[in-house]
Amino acid sequence: MSIRVKWGAERLHLPLPPPETTLGELRKAISEHIHLPLSSFKLIHSGAVMKGDTFPLGAYSIRNGSTIQVVGSASPIPGRKSSGTSSSKPASSAVARPSEQGLIDVITNEIAQVRKVLVPGVQSFQSNVASTKVPAVQDPTLKQEHTRLGELLLQSLLRLDALAPQSEWVDARSARKTAVKEVQNLLSQLDGAWKGEQATL
Repeated sequence: MSIRVKWGAERLHLPLPPPETTLGELRKAISEHIHLPLSSFKLIHSGAVMKGDTFPLGAYSIRNGSTIQVVGSASPIPGRKSSGTSSSKPASSAVARPSEQGLIDVITNEIAQVRKVLVPGVQSFQSNVASTKVPAVQDPTLKQEHTRLGELLLQSLLRLDALAPQSEWVDARSARKTAVKEVQNLLSQLDGAWKGEQATL
């Protein structure tokens, strides 16, 4: 899966970033491909300038096959033959803002991944701690699994924390709050199983 990036006569195909990737991270990746400073170009999607470097791409409805146009300096890419064609200006002065539904979709995808991957992992960890014949804290495999799951859950919390719904986006704020609580509860279950085992020693 990929996205198409148009810059003058150039056509780039970049791997489709995860929906939680921020616009700023995409701009940096494109900057490295076209050899232009970040401050010298803008990105256009669906006829509007993309704004808000801290928002995830999922909020802009960037999907497989999406086309993004780079507008800015007309200088050729270093090392490539110039096509003699300058970059076109956007036909519209519209600004592409992240939508509430787009942000909700990002939150939904995040929690779906947690339920698919981490919930079974925590449940398996709890079962293994309960059935181990030696103290869990002395089992390097269980210790490593506790660390791995804990790090993945904290990463999920950080991604959710990075999403900042606008004050009037009531549904998005509620969805984010619910998702954070679910991940925090799962982290508490993980740590509870581990600390409970330590308390018995």
